Formats: sequence, C-alpha cells, structure tokens
Amino acid sequence: MTDDEPIPGGMHSGAQMPSTPGGDDPPPAESAPSANSAYLRARAAALAELARQPHPVSWRHDALVAVFLVLSSTAIVMGAGAWLSIVEVDRMAGRWLSLGLLISVQILGIFAAIAPGRARLRQGAAILSIAAAVAIIVGRGVGTPSITPAFACSTSHLAVDLIPLALVLYSLRKFSVTLGRSLLAGVAAAATGAIAGELSCGRGWSHVLVHHVGAGALIAMACVLLSRARQPQTFSP
Repeated sequence: MTDDEPIPGGMHSGAQMPSTPGGDDPPPAESAPSANSAYLRARAAALAELARQPHPVSWRHDALVAVFLVLSSTAIVMGAGAWLSIVEVDRMAGRWLSLGLLISVQILGIFAAIAPGRARLRQGAAILSIAAAVAIIVGRGVGTPSITPAFACSTSHLAVDLIPLALVLYSLRKFSVTLGRSLLAGVAAAATGAIAGELSCGRGWSHVLVHHVGAGALIAMACVLLSRARQPQTFSP
C-alpha cells in the first residue's frame, strides 16, 4: 500500500489522526488564573495586616481597655447628670439589683464580644442581658407620674449611648463581624443609658419597656448594622 492510497474509512495514510479525549493533550487551564489571583489577594491582605500590627496583642488586653473606656464613659455620664441634678444618687438604694446587673452586662458583654470562640461565654452574656432587662421592668412596678414628656427618656437614652457605642465599634474593628459579637457589644453600650435611666426616672414598667428597654434595643440593632457596614481590619475568628 502506497502513501497515496486511501486507508479504509476514507482517510489517507499521510493525514493526521484526530486527538481523542484520552490522548496526551493537556487539559485547558481555565481555573488557574482565578485561583492564582485569589491566592495573591489573600496574601496581600495578610501582609497588610502584619504591617499594621507587627507585634501581636492579646484579646484580653483589648477587652480590658474597652471595658475601662466604657465604664469610664458611664461614670462621666453619671457625674455630669448628678451635677445637672438629672441623676438622683439616692435612687441607688432601691435599685441596686438592676444597677449591678447592668454593670455586669457591660463587663461580660464586652469580653464575650471580643473573646475568640467562647460560645458559652456569649450565651451567658445574652442570658445576663435578658435578666437585667427583666429586673429593670419588674423593679419599677406602677411607678410615679411625671410632667416630663415620655420621649425625653428615650431621646436622652440614645444620646447618652452614642459615646459607648463608638467605643465598642472601635474595639470590634480587629475581629471578624458576627451577629453575636456585634449584638452583645451593642447591649453593653446600651447599658450606659439604662443605668442613667434607673437613676433619673421613676415612671412605671410600661414606660420603661417602651422608652428604656426599647431605646436600648435600638442601640443594639444600630451596633449590628454599623459593624456590618464597615470592613474589619482582620478576619480573625
């Protein structure tokens, strides 16, 4: 058989055979560029994080600093309120339980919001927050009437909580954003206004439920939304 004679099947002997799927041809490398670019982006983000903070800082240090700042802002608010005759210090005698729970919410809530992992710690802080809200409502009872508009309590509550809210948002910037973390941090910030309300308002439980606990819930939700709106400096768990 010569080179020009057709091979059975309609092909000449000099024609090239088509490549088959099981041949030696390399598969198309379509996913390689995307995987490489993702690796480069992750590497650049890690190097940028190391450049911002070359020496590691314990989360306990960050939590202690945040607790100190929030408690200090609460003390300043109480001092300013007492000086302006808004906060009545003698109310502390009858509301020591709710005040103690609110301060504990600030401390434990911040630690639970910053601590890595610690799911049980966050659950304990959430239960403590609910207990503090119940103590505020039940402790008021019928209360006493007042000529001050009811919305004055909610607006002052929100205004007092702005500085603690900014402090906890600044503290959360180093950690990954989760619903539990941001919610507990917001509750810890809202406890400042709740403490001020306990020492300045004598109205009944229905007023407290709407204008005190309700205002605190708004601060907690604001903390969740604001923390999700900005990108954290790190994605550490």
